[in-house]
Amino acid sequence: MVPEAKLENGVPQGQGWFVVNAHDSRWLHNELGAYCPFEGKDDAAFEQLGINLNVLPPGMPMAMYHEEPGQEDFLVLRGECLLIVEGEER
Repeated sequence: MVPEAKLENGVPQGQGWFVVNAHDSRWLHNELGAYCPFEGKDDAAFEQLGINLNVLPPGMPMAMYHEEPGQEDFLVLRGECLLIVEGEER
């Protein structure tokens, strides 16, 4: 059985499953907006999955594309998203 990870300030402190509300999780802020990574560092990082939330002001980029070993997906909950893949807008 997979153990439950201990949460400290909404951040997992080791391997295991956890349940946390995004409101109660750790949020980082910078000039691009706000970012919630959910996972912890090093031994608490997800091995094959990355889930995070980004809140961006209108017109701000999320990031430059960086190749992922499997696939990368985006879900836009509100607003519009412009994705540019190999110079083509989608």
